[in-house]
Amino acid sequence: MVDNTDNGSCWRIPSLSSSKMAVTTLHNRSILVLLTIVVLCMLTFIAVHQPQQQYGPTTGSGLVDERLISVRVEDFVDHISEKVLDGMRNEKLLCPTSFHREKEQPGSSALTKDKKVPTIYFITPTYKRPEQIPDLTRLAQTLMHVPSLLWLLIEDAEVLNPKLAEIARRSGIPFVHLIAPMPKEEQKKKVKARGVSNRNRGLEWIRENNADPRGVIYFGDDDNTYDLRVFEEIRSVIKIGMFPVGLLTSTGMSTPIVKDGRVTGFYDGWIANRKFPVDMACFAFSVELLLQKPKATMPFVPGYEEDKFLQSLDIKKEDIEPKAKNCSQILVWHTQTKKNKPPVRAKGNFNDTNVDILYDFLNS
Repeated sequence: MVDNTDNGSCWRIPSLSSSKMAVTTLHNRSILVLLTIVVLCMLTFIAVHQPQQQYGPTTGSGLVDERLISVRVEDFVDHISEKVLDGMRNEKLLCPTSFHREKEQPGSSALTKDKKVPTIYFITPTYKRPEQIPDLTRLAQTLMHVPSLLWLLIEDAEVLNPKLAEIARRSGIPFVHLIAPMPKEEQKKKVKARGVSNRNRGLEWIRENNADPRGVIYFGDDDNTYDLRVFEEIRSVIKIGMFPVGLLTSTGMSTPIVKDGRVTGFYDGWIANRKFPVDMACFAFSVELLLQKPKATMPFVPGYEEDKFLQSLDIKKEDIEPKAKNCSQILVWHTQTKKNKPPVRAKGNFNDTNVDILYDFLNS
């Protein structure tokens, strides 16, 4: 993995640590392909020049038809070779190189497993707390099942936490690891607009890094639960799409109101004179729309982050695409992991035991 400490960022495509290693892996795979072909060709030669016992269609002499063996082995060689090469091309066998800013454009096809499928830019703000690592572990093990997704993992911190990068690395998800600490003046406020600096940093990265123009952006918090079907709903967004989110406020959900296939209003436990009273997890929008609105940003206004951001995109209610079967399905849940106090060591001498290691991990 390449650490770009000048901007507090770390770019990575799993799982090699350098472009040199990626080239070595490609070289090794190529040798493997060649050796496979050589061995199978030798088997073909032996098959057509040695007497064979009867295991298939035979000639009049009771031996297996040499031409049949030759054709089948040759087909097998072609099949194996093509599978290996396909695996390299779609990243199942060939792990692509880590990003280098001067050589690799992160919006390129190297990020996607299928060039025909629009990329989902999944922006996750996160901050240090006892639940952070388990929340991100659960989220990573959801995202690892989603093709053509780039995870923008953005910490509210002064330095990158390598344990978070390790979670993403183990999952095999293409990811970008960044920091975006909350401004000092915002930290002093009693009610904080948490996650705003992270999301704005993610949008900034997308604008600067040649993002897939067909791609779709989604703000995915680390304490939500995602049905895998929601990712295809996100990917289908043309301009701005919305869908219900469950387990919110006393009403139990936040959703657009849909009638005859059109959004007519909004249902939420806290309307508060907001033009777009929806939760952060309710909407996804296109990269193209973001690039058309260079001034679009999320403000540090607690409770109004979503509304003000959507207004900065200059959208109208008529622009909203109701997803999840006209907003009749809940595919995202605001589950919110139970809050835990920082762990306290029990009394006793645990020096040089696994307990020390575990507490170091829990407090990281």
